[in-house]
Amino acid sequence: MIKLIAIDMDGTLLNEQHLVTDKVKKAITKASEAGIRIVLCTGRPVQAVYEYLKELELPQDEEDYVISLNGTVVQKTTTWEIVYSHELNHDHLKQAERLIEPFEMNFTYFDEKEYYYTGAPTEMLQFDADLLGMEKVHLPLEKLPHDLTVFKAMYVASETELDRLASSLPSFIVEYFYPIRSLSYVLELLPKNANKGEALTGLATKLGFSMDEVMAIGDGENDLDMMKVAGTSVAMGNAVDSIKQVAKHETKSNQEDGVAHAIYEWAIQN
Repeated sequence: MIKLIAIDMDGTLLNEQHLVTDKVKKAITKASEAGIRIVLCTGRPVQAVYEYLKELELPQDEEDYVISLNGTVVQKTTTWEIVYSHELNHDHLKQAERLIEPFEMNFTYFDEKEYYYTGAPTEMLQFDADLLGMEKVHLPLEKLPHDLTVFKAMYVASETELDRLASSLPSFIVEYFYPIRSLSYVLELLPKNANKGEALTGLATKLGFSMDEVMAIGDGENDLDMMKVAGTSVAMGNAVDSIKQVAKHETKSNQEDGVAHAIYEWAIQN
């Protein structure tokens, strides 16, 4: 019996117009009414999740949560209390930023609420900020306050430039970070032990659920870890091949109400 459904956002919950369709909304409401906890599990910062939580009428009670920044932060959706988090070392961030010098790319990073960048703004950076619905804040790392907690960093550039960077990453990146290519134009640097699967496992344990009672729905490389730990894993029809290979089930695409289909097929009766 499914008691918790973890749903990725971009490419999964949201269609290509970045909207939650009526069919998906209805399925999520029915799952909630059946007593199933709905947890958005996203690479987005929580600031870029608020409007969707409100639209989906989440939270329902004090034990509703959101997993943001690809598993680095877990928060209550009633009080925004952080109940679980990982953070990045400032010195390691500075080392990582130096790698962008030969490339046309931005280095960005996030605390709980803000989207920071260190160099000159680019069209790709603006595109990403617009997608998240966030104002970008220029804050060079040499001016980074010592008490500012950084949960995630990113290289943002064209696919070609990121391919060049990815092919020459030094060993300290893997030593200090968990790097993951979440989008064609984004290479993320997460804290070493942080990922969606680890955060989802911790949250399920906190709520008293076994992983056999957890469903995870996703489409991208950053969903791989939660696919591996969930008892019921569902790849979107538009998912990358690595997700489809690991997932136990495959649903329709995000343009075809795939999340709704997955909920009715493997969690509740329509």
